[in-house]
Amino acid sequence: MVDFPGYSLSAFAASFLFIVFSMKQSDDFRVIGSVYPVLAMVGEDALLTCQLLPKRTAEHMVVRWYRSGSSTPVFASRDGSEVTEMQMEEYRGRVEWIEDHLTEGKVALKIHNIRPSDGGQYWCQFQEENYYGETSLLLKVAGLGSAPSIHLMGSVESELQLVCTAKGWFPEPQVSWQDITGEELLTASEHHFQEEDGLFYVESMLVLRNTSAEIVSCFIRNPELSEKKGSNISIPGQETPDRAGFLKSDWTFPAHPCQSGRRHRVNLLPVPRD
Repeated sequence: MVDFPGYSLSAFAASFLFIVFSMKQSDDFRVIGSVYPVLAMVGEDALLTCQLLPKRTAEHMVVRWYRSGSSTPVFASRDGSEVTEMQMEEYRGRVEWIEDHLTEGKVALKIHNIRPSDGGQYWCQFQEENYYGETSLLLKVAGLGSAPSIHLMGSVESELQLVCTAKGWFPEPQVSWQDITGEELLTASEHHFQEEDGLFYVESMLVLRNTSAEIVSCFIRNPELSEKKGSNISIPGQETPDRAGFLKSDWTFPAHPCQSGRRHRVNLLPVPRD
């Protein structure tokens, strides 16, 4: 790590910005990175790499990683040592500088414990005196949340109201309902909530009217990964009133066999007949 005794942070920042804005693009070297997006899962690590061309040592150079729209680096190094005076606060303690191939002009930045907010464009910049070269990389973040949970909200005459919920998804997931034949069912309402950690909670309602469906499934799909999780619920073919004229109060609905395998018991409030 590099310290600058005798300089306040504001003075160092002003000096840093002066150097950045006075730099010119180099004709002697260029920087390349992956042309494909880097995909990272929430809670895991992401590795961003870039390469100096022609290959040469970067030990004497300033290397910066920064995000579009921000002049404060995610990470910066000078002469092979980390500069800590200026760094985006949300990355402190979460980034690792990998310099194993610095003599060949190749550098890497590992971001630990990926968050939804980490997604976006990053720039890798090499500076030699007042000349620089840089390239951009796109980091995409995805999260597979919980399997959907289906609840029976109520039953009124010939209607059944089912609600499907799931949490911990990113980016905003897609929700669908299907019958036993795989035909998609029309959703009555759907709500998506982004929580403080950036992950999505979804709630979708399905209303079944005069249905003969035996099994109804709810699926949550991540559009970035093209992966989905599903659960299903068994629907009785006929409502059978007991002697007092109420609907039966105990139905057992099996979870999808590829999920947890647990069985869910739902207790319905008795609905009086006219």
